[in-house]
Amino acid sequence: MTLERKLQSILIILIIVSLPVYGTISLPSIQTGRAAKPRMRTFIFNPNAADELVIYTHDSFMAWGKPEDYQIVMNQTFYNFGVLHNVTVTVNVFSGMVEALNLLISQKEHPQADLVIGLDNTMVSRAKEEQILLPLLTGVNLENVSADLIAALDPEKYLVPIDYGLIAVIFDTAYINVSTNPELLTMDFDTLLDTFGKTLVVQDPTQSATGLNFLLYQIVLYEKVLGQEWQQWWKKAKGQVTIDKSWSDSWERVFSKKEAHMMVSYGTDPAYNAYFGYSYEHNAAIIHHNGTKYGWLQIEGIGVVNGTTKANLAKEYINYALSSEVQDYVATNNWMFPANNQTTLDPSYDYAITTENVTILNNLIQPNYIGDNYQDWLNTWERLVYGSGTWWIWALISAIALLIAGIVTYFVFKSKTRIDVE
Repeated sequence: MTLERKLQSILIILIIVSLPVYGTISLPSIQTGRAAKPRMRTFIFNPNAADELVIYTHDSFMAWGKPEDYQIVMNQTFYNFGVLHNVTVTVNVFSGMVEALNLLISQKEHPQADLVIGLDNTMVSRAKEEQILLPLLTGVNLENVSADLIAALDPEKYLVPIDYGLIAVIFDTAYINVSTNPELLTMDFDTLLDTFGKTLVVQDPTQSATGLNFLLYQIVLYEKVLGQEWQQWWKKAKGQVTIDKSWSDSWERVFSKKEAHMMVSYGTDPAYNAYFGYSYEHNAAIIHHNGTKYGWLQIEGIGVVNGTTKANLAKEYINYALSSEVQDYVATNNWMFPANNQTTLDPSYDYAITTENVTILNNLIQPNYIGDNYQDWLNTWERLVYGSGTWWIWALISAIALLIAGIVTYFVFKSKTRIDVE
């Protein structure tokens, strides 16, 4: 074989190899919750004080009360504590608590926060695994918080409850209501998808705590009650349901822009409607199966960030947040049930979905169930919903092409030419 023919052969081999490699690297990437840059806004209360307490939380925390009362509530929640302890309270808010969790993990060698509010029972195992929280074994007053609620969130008390509520789907009654759609009263997951899939908005569980809790709701019911693979529901949901980054984005889409008419939210939303006089209609539903109501309880917690130099001050804030000073405002501003069981609820909560006569799915799983499966669930969900594409086909072709190229190259260069001999 002449040198020219050899060079031609090598060029052909390079072209063959480069095509599948190009196909692999040119596929559009999927932006996941772990890769997306956090959306964070900062609010500062009692500036220029002698010390500072930095808090991470979500942008809905205590932010859904009467507009004219907003500053009063924010002052009661943060500013007054700052004045009481002569500290500046810096509150960094995120569009979703999964974002906050991921940022805390990325910062764990050099923590930037002292306290976190809003990590919940779906995230506590991951937070403990990553060692981003301190156990609250002393210095925290939990006398008015139910022992069952504490145990359901974290019996080791790396997080303690600040509020709780059932995950539900809510709907705009101008378009969907129990009169036109009586199946809402006995709806299972299949009905939710088959009847309302095109108008249903869910939140991305890799970014949103609400979305993550809804995913757990569906997984636990399918695995522990139905004995079925949870993935099948999401395969059907792909291309039907709308997926938003955060609960706030979903609310905007459904109730402001009217682009869809149903979303994943909370069983306390009917209380919100009644409180503001928007509607007294039945506008929320939870999942049924064979005549039994099944619910998933989200328990939001508050905890101290591991590595803070202000653990005692952070614990003082926890005591403050669990006192009537803050807990009296939770129900009508954060729209969850307050963790403090001495709090008097507004009459609007007569319209909320409670745990009464509901089988709580949280009780069907062991404490390590979420921690052992958390990342695998999210990875699987992303592949199902966003699609793995054809990257694996290109990768396989690349491997085969490289193997063939190696064999051909070996035999090409093994053959001797006059130039080789000379």
